[in-house]
Amino acid sequence: MTAQITALLEDVAAGITARDPDRCVARFAPDARSVIANGARAVGREAIRAAHVAAFAAGGPPRSARFVVLDLHLPRPDLAIVTTGAFAAGPEDEVDLDHPPTVVTWTLVREDDGWWVAARQFTPVR
Repeated sequence: MTAQITALLEDVAAGITARDPDRCVARFAPDARSVIANGARAVGREAIRAAHVAAFAAGGPPRSARFVVLDLHLPRPDLAIVTTGAFAAGPEDEVDLDHPPTVVTWTLVREDDGWWVAARQFTPVR
């Protein structure tokens, strides 16, 4: 179960690194919610995809993205609340887990076909 969640997060990061908005939102629920670090909110997979397209066109986010699990809570077998550090780093780069530049809280739901992102909130660490 944890491996499936980690794989989902790694795939979102790979989509960001590849500048592939479809890959970024492939496992987002149709009615998912997302709030990025500047406070912009998107509701629905298509709106979240459009936000990725706009961010890529504007030159952000970083060229490499990595989400590292800091905490994973399963209040029920089909619900996961995951806290990750978001780093401008590749999969093999060292990161400081005690000082992530951004923390992301993910709400994931498990359906018959696997885990889906229901909500995601980016919070910059100052």
